[in-house]
Amino acid sequence: MTTVDLLQQLGLNKYEAEAYYTLLTRGALTGYEVGKYSQVPGSRSYEVLERLLEKGLALVQPGDPPRYTAQDPQTVFARFRASMESTLTTLTTTLAALARSNSLSEFWVVRGQQHILAQAVTLVSQARTSLDLIIPAHRDLVQAIDQARARGCRIFHAPTDVQDDNVVLLVRDGREALVGTLIPAESCQAVLSSNQALLETLHGYFLYRQLPDWLPSEVATASMHQQDVAWMDWEARKQRQLRNSAGNRVA
Repeated sequence: MTTVDLLQQLGLNKYEAEAYYTLLTRGALTGYEVGKYSQVPGSRSYEVLERLLEKGLALVQPGDPPRYTAQDPQTVFARFRASMESTLTTLTTTLAALARSNSLSEFWVVRGQQHILAQAVTLVSQARTSLDLIIPAHRDLVQAIDQARARGCRIFHAPTDVQDDNVVLLVRDGREALVGTLIPAESCQAVLSSNQALLETLHGYFLYRQLPDWLPSEVATASMHQQDVAWMDWEARKQRQLRNSAGNRVA
């Protein structure tokens, strides 16, 4: 990504970004010279430079013709940063106050490696009591996990095999899960959910992964049997509730 592309990320259009970059690299210029040294059409160069003045990105020296110079980048970016932080703070407060539908018991897909890793970082950052996970050693994730540990979260990072290198399994506080893969990078998918059946399944899986290698096979089998009984008991209670609900309906 070029410097001009990055400037457009701040909200400048292509011609404004081209003109500002040209002023930075060439020094003070007339509108004609800006058109000569950049991709800004000569017929629009003065219009574009006037917009830079309005946005505080340029200074002008009156004359015939006038000459323009770029405002100091540190001053410009400090202003952008303050404005962006103010906007984000306001949005965070406003959106947090909105009522959210209880939809996390459903299954929602996060697509793309970058977005899956970002979602994982968010879940780890929100953890307050526990984290059970199989996850790659991504820098931002490692930092977020360290911070969660410092907050007093119980962390269980399950031992991984080679086939786990591109897998994400994460349970936050026993309440929310992220499950998926990280390849191929552009089209991989993960599921985000608070579905109780999924959480119970992952809980049993992580319990199994915590069993030490030296544990006698009969003890391990008994432990897994207890988990199966707990799962079947939960499923039986759910089915009874469904039948009771159906029986109470008015025809």
